[in-house]
Amino acid sequence: MSSAPKRTQRRALTLIRSFANAVKSRFSSDKPQPRQLRRAQIPVFKHAHFIRRLPVELLAYVFVLSSEDDVMLPVRVSHVCKKWREIALRTPTLWRRITLSPEINMWKERIRRAGACTLDVQLVPSATTRWPNSARHYLDPVTVQWYMQPAISLIRRWRSLEIVFADYSPYLWNAALSGCCSRSQRAQALALVDLTLAYRANDDTKEFCLFSGVAPRLRNVTLDGIRLTWLPSLFGNLTYLDYTHHGFSVEHQAVHDVISMLEVSNRLVELKICFPPKRRPATPTRSHPVTRRALLASLQHLHLRVEGCDIPFELAHLMTLVHTPCLRSLRLIDVDRRHLSFPSLKSFFFVYAISRSLRVLRVEHGCEGSAHARPGA
Repeated sequence: MSSAPKRTQRRALTLIRSFANAVKSRFSSDKPQPRQLRRAQIPVFKHAHFIRRLPVELLAYVFVLSSEDDVMLPVRVSHVCKKWREIALRTPTLWRRITLSPEINMWKERIRRAGACTLDVQLVPSATTRWPNSARHYLDPVTVQWYMQPAISLIRRWRSLEIVFADYSPYLWNAALSGCCSRSQRAQALALVDLTLAYRANDDTKEFCLFSGVAPRLRNVTLDGIRLTWLPSLFGNLTYLDYTHHGFSVEHQAVHDVISMLEVSNRLVELKICFPPKRRPATPTRSHPVTRRALLASLQHLHLRVEGCDIPFELAHLMTLVHTPCLRSLRLIDVDRRHLSFPSLKSFFFVYAISRSLRVLRVEHGCEGSAHARPGA
């Protein structure tokens, strides 16, 4: 009886060995393996989104470009995943745009994350920080000064400054620009390239001297409703100027003021100018015509904007005093889009000598809609 279990065990071991040998011989290396059992190298990004295949530098550049249209995009991308957050925190240029608003602590943190990078400072009426579709918030002098406080000590790092006021309140420019008008070296805008100051309802006749008179890299300026001291060390290197006259001077005095500005900014490539109908003059006016002329040897594009019923005297007289030998395009624009625009258009072109280099002439929103002309090339 004792030999029976031993025989059973031997048979079982024999069957196991034969089965193992059969499997081993079937899938030996010298014979082709079945397709479903072959080993394959699976790509690392086979099932990953294509954006994860981008190099870190290219992804950071996409973030920076996108942040120009959405000020809160750096915060959003830093909350997507751990990798994106690390990229965002290690990209100082992504945090350079500072839109001043009640979230002061948030903007201070963004300034810290920007490191030594230059800053784009904005103070605009729309609340575009946390709730993009929210209503416009009202700005008073105390609030404006409170908003400007975190950025005013960093003037030397400003790459651009944009201040726009939509609602009237007295002394807004004083509150916003008091720190910029200091005579100390800290107020010098050594990195400033773009400057935008707009406040059409301004009634403060004060003339502001910005940045201790030093902004060597300033190239693009947009002004509306403010008087500035026009120094060569500030505005001597401009290539773009969008100027709307403040209205505190009219007629010959206004023409004299603008001619003095153009004599300083004689490197302009593009000029946009407007003399809107505004309040009474707050400064004495000249009684005799202006005879000084300005040479804009590099000017190629000239935009003349008209607000009111007709081309103002100041604009017509100014154009007789400006010499533009390289002008290529001239646009005369009716901002109000009236049905019958520019009644004195014929007289204007009678006194304005069209440059021989002109190639495109556009009269927009006139009595015939839009007129296009190409003087002989």
